Amino acid sequence: MNHYPSSEQLFLFATVVDQGSFSKAAAHVGVHVSTVTRQIDQLEQLIKAKLLIRSSRFLGLTEAGRYLYDKSKPLLKDISDTVETIRTIEQSTSGVIRMSCLPTFGKMIVIPFLAQCHQQDMGIHVHLNLTERLVDPIVERLDLAIRVGEQPNSNLYPKKIGVQTWHICASPALLSQYSAEQIGQFNHLPLIDKCAEYNSLCWKGLEKSNVIATRCDDFHAQLMLAIAGLGVCCLPNWVVAPAIASGELVKVMDDPFDRCEAIYALRPFQKASAKVSLAMEGIETALTTLSGTMSADSQ
Repeated sequence: MNHYPSSEQLFLFATVVDQGSFSKAAAHVGVHVSTVTRQIDQLEQLIKAKLLIRSSRFLGLTEAGRYLYDKSKPLLKDISDTVETIRTIEQSTSGVIRMSCLPTFGKMIVIPFLAQCHQQDMGIHVHLNLTERLVDPIVERLDLAIRVGEQPNSNLYPKKIGVQTWHICASPALLSQYSAEQIGQFNHLPLIDKCAEYNSLCWKGLEKSNVIATRCDDFHAQLMLAIAGLGVCCLPNWVVAPAIASGELVKVMDDPFDRCEAIYALRPFQKASAKVSLAMEGIETALTTLSGTMSADSQ
């Protein structure tokens, strides 16, 4: 197996030559003189050639040392420039973010955040994968995946960015067609349910005292059906909050089952880049604002 010098060894060698001594090179990079000496000794052993002429009064280059110095300087500059470029990319709040989330979450939370970024000329561009599928950010090379509910142990790094609660809502026009007793007892009302083979996600048994008016497997479409007055919906806070604030929907009651789930931003790397951190903060702020709208409506 061939062994080649490391960039650190070449860098220290070039620094020794530039500074004119081992002690000055050590002070320049902030390490002990013994560290520099050891690295240069290892470098000479690896390439099997003396690179420096050393004495108490003189430090010079051998022919091999001069050749290595001349050839390695451009390479070290390329490495330095590459590292600095990468650092700039990581520290920049602009650029492309690759993200996956539920279709309705993307439409109602992420896209308004992007519109705000565009208005402020922040230079953020998102490649948005709207899917119900549990996408693996590592396999599909994503920066973020937004998921709801407790996440199993994995090699992803989660950040809690919000809380999902559920609320039963209807349009003012629909509610005007029913008595206060029917609404208060939640009895004989038309419901908008989610298409599913298993027990109703939305109602968990409440449909027995009412009637399923329509079924739909998309939160945004359920919201539109409710606003149109076709039935009562049971949807997450981040879905119904804007419609409640605008008066298009009225909150009939909070979730009788008190469901509460954390919303997470999952990323493949422990340290988030500046633009990914900005996106997580923006989405978290949007969710916090919506939660505050729902809390204010309850008072």
